[in-house]
Amino acid sequence: MVAGSRAVPADLMDALRNGPFEAALDSAIRASGLSLDRIQHRLALRGVEVSVTTLSYWRRGRSRPERPRSRQAVRLLEELLEVPTDALVSLIGPQRPRGRWTNRELDVLETARLWQGYESLPGLLGDMASADDGLTRLAAHDRFELDANGAESGCRTTLVLRAERERVDRCLIITRGDDPARGLPELSDVRNARPGRVRADLAVPIAATELFLDQVLAEGETSVIEYRLTYRKTGAPSHECGRGFRATASLYTLEVAFDQAAVPVRCHRCAGPSVMAPLPSVDPVWISSSGRTHLVVQNPAPGFHSMRWEWV
Repeated sequence: MVAGSRAVPADLMDALRNGPFEAALDSAIRASGLSLDRIQHRLALRGVEVSVTTLSYWRRGRSRPERPRSRQAVRLLEELLEVPTDALVSLIGPQRPRGRWTNRELDVLETARLWQGYESLPGLLGDMASADDGLTRLAAHDRFELDANGAESGCRTTLVLRAERERVDRCLIITRGDDPARGLPELSDVRNARPGRVRADLAVPIAATELFLDQVLAEGETSVIEYRLTYRKTGAPSHECGRGFRATASLYTLEVAFDQAAVPVRCHRCAGPSVMAPLPSVDPVWISSSGRTHLVVQNPAPGFHSMRWEWV
């Protein structure tokens, strides 16, 4: 059988007949000789924006293109990869039912949607050339500290990263502050990476920072990096801390250490689709007599996962 001007190899035709979708897509990409970056670029020229991470997730079977816009992208993929019309679309299957956002299909949130409400962020990321660093956060561990005023004083972070394309050499982190007068926390104690460019809007305040990895990663390779963020002066009492995930991770661990002079009366785990969206409380979280608390989220869905507390 011929699609476009190229004969379809027998092994690819077998994958297209029998599926599953991810196997057929992977075979088609390999047969085309195109990189994911090139495929993304060609889709963008046709007016369809799909991140390299999303393409990689479809190819690995970690998510499926079930939404109308995603199915449109698959139809263009059929043309770009020169496979028969509907060969890939027919393998997707019917759209699965959707309930609460946490039970939705595995997907990848665009950075602008995750950080909706931070209007200057797209411009900051544009200066970095891309909002997609090609990395999946397999696991994240944040250790927040609060001072005697109840203000966040610092956080140490450990990230386990996996490359979703070839030659990934940097990690992009987004940092927000709680008060323009206080500014942004300072980055230090970076391990297995080194700081690169920083683009900040101090009026918000928010910043995008690139960390150059100690080694260039091939697709599927992993790295572990650590860094610390520290405020040099105190501020108003904080009420929440957490992390946003563009894609589903394997594990998120969040620890908070309150000063003995300022321990909240109650604390809840919260989760929602974006940083600025109202985050409904999911579960109560215990605060120990020493003023420490933590939560562990397995397979955190795309969105923002946090801990929120009340002082009185």
